Parts: sequence; structure tokens; C-alpha cells
Amino acid sequence: MWARIREQVQHGTLAHAQMFVGPLGRGGLQWALDIARTLHCERPEPDACNSCPSCRQHDAGQHPDLHSTFPVCKPAGKDHAISEHFQGQWRALIADSAQADFDLIDWREKIATGNKQPYISVRESTEIVRKLHLTAYAGGWKVLVIWGAQSLRIDAANKLLKILEEPPKKTLFLLITTTTDGLPATVISRTQRWNVPPYDEASIAQRLTAAGVATAPLNDALRLADGDMAVARRVAASPASAGFALYVQWMRACYGRAGQRITELATDFHELGREEQKQFFDYALHMTRQCIVANYGAESLVRLREEELAFAQKFARFIHHGNVSQMRDELEKAAAEIAGNVYGRTVFIDLSMRVQALLHLPSATPSP
Repeated sequence: MWARIREQVQHGTLAHAQMFVGPLGRGGLQWALDIARTLHCERPEPDACNSCPSCRQHDAGQHPDLHSTFPVCKPAGKDHAISEHFQGQWRALIADSAQADFDLIDWREKIATGNKQPYISVRESTEIVRKLHLTAYAGGWKVLVIWGAQSLRIDAANKLLKILEEPPKKTLFLLITTTTDGLPATVISRTQRWNVPPYDEASIAQRLTAAGVATAPLNDALRLADGDMAVARRVAASPASAGFALYVQWMRACYGRAGQRITELATDFHELGREEQKQFFDYALHMTRQCIVANYGAESLVRLREEELAFAQKFARFIHHGNVSQMRDELEKAAAEIAGNVYGRTVFIDLSMRVQALLHLPSATPSP
């Protein structure tokens, strides 16, 4: 896939708008940065030479014709939120993360968003249009990277439609998004789409070993990362999944119909804050999927840490063909309610009542 992109860059046949779809830690941003570096290079051979003044500007993250847009929150003392206010943190995270493999969890931590949800605003789109209508400093390509494009608000996406359809000469759009869900069809139709493949285990192992990761956390990272370097780094740096203890207590309380304990856990859940609540439901979905995989005898496909695997081996029999689809639906619904700013404690208790009933449903025979 990368060879095809390089060939299009070399022959000048690359479409003016590219969209890289997949988990943000799989390298889509690095692909975009490499394309921009090659287009700006003074001596492409055919790839960027990495030594000319333009390449050195890229090394420092300061090439004047490379513009970066990403989800942000309104900073203190500002009446609006645009990427320009966070360029220092952006360059620092690219430099720190080894080949630009980071995701929204890393980015939110870097800019300390707290419970705020980063987004790309219509003010940002107005700024994009303004910048791209200026003359390129170096007289060549102007490249806009939109990282986390799934965070574009509808009004912001609509604001970009005209320039996406009729861009100024030598203007390239590179969108990196986890999903196309929520993006207007009119935006998607104006781009050439690439599904970013996962990193292979050898690449992840090489990077983590070079960073000094020991064997046990390395093995955990390889099992859990699913080809995502950002996830692999976090797994290797953490002795246990943050949501594991709460998930175990919650499942035990639900199965035991322990109402008082569920109420206590609801308070713990509420105190996590909205983003951590969403991450917990993501983790619960992951554990549910892993339990059903284990329950149907596909142990080689299970992606769990040792302690998680020990729990799943005992608990998997309660998540089966008779309830797994409903469990998934309920967790996704609860996550959507949290994203919609519904009171966390209420969501947790309501979900727990439903999970209690689902865990006691009889197993059903899978359809042939």
C-alpha cells in the first residue's frame, strides 16, 4: 500500500485529498508526514533526502508549508479553540512518540483536557481556508494534515467542502481518522481512501525492545495491541489495565445481584470523569469480546494479559451466544450516553440492572 502511495507521489498522480482510516496508533500520521516531506524535499531520490534545508525544517516540525489541524479544547483565557494554540505540544508529542504513533488518549493527556472532549471547530475550518489561500512560502506544495478527522463537527466539515472540491493549485489534504462514521458523505467522496493496516508483531517488538521493555510486558503488549503502536506502548508501561479491577468487581456484583455493591461501584465510576468513563466502557466491550472468543475455544485469538486471562477463563461461560449481542448493544448504548453527557452514576446503575438480567440468561446454541 505504501509503495502505491509513493509511486503516486513520484509520478504526480496523487489525488489532492487523501484519507487514512484506522486506529491512530497504526502509523497513518507518519504516512502523511512522509508524503509532505517528500513533496517539499529539494532533492527527492525518489524519497526525501533527509538532509536538505526543507527536510531539516520537517525534522524540527517547522516547515512553513505544512499545516497541522487536530482536535483541541478551549484553553484558559481564550474565547475559542484552534490548533494554533497547541502547536508546541503537537510538535513535542511527535518528537516523543517515535514515528508519530500516538492516539487521542496520548493527545488528551498531553494537552491536559480533563473532562473536556477535544474537537475540530468551525473556527478551525475558517482558519484552514484562510491559510490555504495564502501563497506557499517555498513556492511549492501546501500540505494540510487533519489528524483525528472524526472529531470534525458537522459545521466545521461543511465549511471545508468548497475548498476540498476546488482547492488552490498545489494544495494537498491528508486526513487521518479512526472511522468515517459521522463524517459527511460529501467529505468522504472527495478523498481517496486508504485503510491503514496494523503493524506486524515484529515491528512492535523491535520498537519496544529498543526502548528497553522487558519480556513480560512486551508479551502483554504483543497480545493486546492489535497492531496499534500507541496501545502497545501504554500496555508495556502499565502493569495492569486501568479498568480491570473495576470490571471484575462490577461483573461479580451484577452476577450476584448485589444492589448495594453496584451502587457503591456507581459512585466509583462517576468519579472517573467522562473520558475515563468512556474508556472503561471500551474496556468492558473488549473484555466481553475476549470472553466470547475464549468461550468458543479460540484461545489462540484471545488478547488478554495474564491476570485478565485468568479471570476470563472462569467468567467466560457467563457470556455466551444467548447474551453477547445484547451485552454489546447495552455497553455501546451506555458509552453513547456518556458521550452525550448523561449523568454517569445514573448510566452505570441503569446498565448494571440490564447486565444482571443478561448474565442469567440461558446459553443458546449458535446458529449454523
